[in-house]
Amino acid sequence: MNSLTLYPSSWLYNAGVIGFLRSVEEVEQISTTPWLREDGSLSLKLKFSDLNSEERYFGERKISSIVGKSDLYKNFLQPHQKDVFKRFVKALDSLQPAYCDICGSGKDLPEDQINAINSIDPAKSDDTRFLHRIRRFSIVNYSHLGPSPGKFPNAFWGLAQSAQICHFCSFLIIHHHLAFTPLSDGSEIFINAPSFQVMYHLNKFAREVFGALSSEEARNKRNILAMSVIEYAIKIQVTLGVWTGMNIEVVSRWGSQIEFFSLPYEAIQLLSDRHIAGILSRIGEFAILNRVLDQDFSRLMETGYRLLRIGLKPYGERGKSENQFINQTLRLEKNRRDPARVADQIFQLCALIEEKQNRRKAYEHIYRS
Repeated sequence: MNSLTLYPSSWLYNAGVIGFLRSVEEVEQISTTPWLREDGSLSLKLKFSDLNSEERYFGERKISSIVGKSDLYKNFLQPHQKDVFKRFVKALDSLQPAYCDICGSGKDLPEDQINAINSIDPAKSDDTRFLHRIRRFSIVNYSHLGPSPGKFPNAFWGLAQSAQICHFCSFLIIHHHLAFTPLSDGSEIFINAPSFQVMYHLNKFAREVFGALSSEEARNKRNILAMSVIEYAIKIQVTLGVWTGMNIEVVSRWGSQIEFFSLPYEAIQLLSDRHIAGILSRIGEFAILNRVLDQDFSRLMETGYRLLRIGLKPYGERGKSENQFINQTLRLEKNRRDPARVADQIFQLCALIEEKQNRRKAYEHIYRS
């Protein structure tokens, strides 16, 4: 297999793909950005037989534990099944179409490969069942979501009616934890989108920037998503394009608890504008960002006017309430020292937002006509 085209699907599958890309970059030292396509798909140009399975799954630098009582992938493998798994990974080069409830377009090993892998040690019944066992989504694929016939005996009617998962998804999902960014409040986040290119860059920004947030800031997942879109708009030479009209969300995980946070279409449209994103980034204040996310533009303009009035006064002539407003609104010292400059940036921001909204209204009027 020289190339395998993947398309975004469920958040768990998407996280598995992004996590696998990250593992290839870290373990095999291969750049995966050339695999990302403008249409949102991924061209996986890789031979699985070239992966260093010993190092990436069982060595000192393993990407995760998949053997025994793993926290995420409980009993995915037993200790004596390492060779079975290595052969399984190498055989992924010969995948064929299959049914899968996780990705919607499953890929399984052909029967001859299944028989070859299962015949490694026919005396061990769990070896012979391995490739069939991982075709049912269960606790071994993801301990926080998958049913367990022991702990939850009636879940999916004892796995008889469990969601089907193809061999390729079973492989990808054991990488999904690598796509999550740990935050200082103890949670982890993955930014999900309908494009692998968008997901790759947004989550890369999250790893580089947001791990350093305070616990209070890290709890506001809406702001984290907004800041990621802003960074994308500023640093990437392509725009979000058609993806701005689709759902971009933060998947937040705290142990076994999973929550989802998203931004409305109008907010994504504003944040993905490079000029608007640039001003918001230069201001760097959550209070201003939240006015934009709430689309409370009259209050945003009012904040600008108040900062301007205060900023034009000498510091010693400011009243207690004025200093209190500065400290509550602006957290960065550079902004507190020069509120008039921040006010000017806010006025520029409001002008750009109004211009963008007027253009959209004019376009919608022409389109409807």
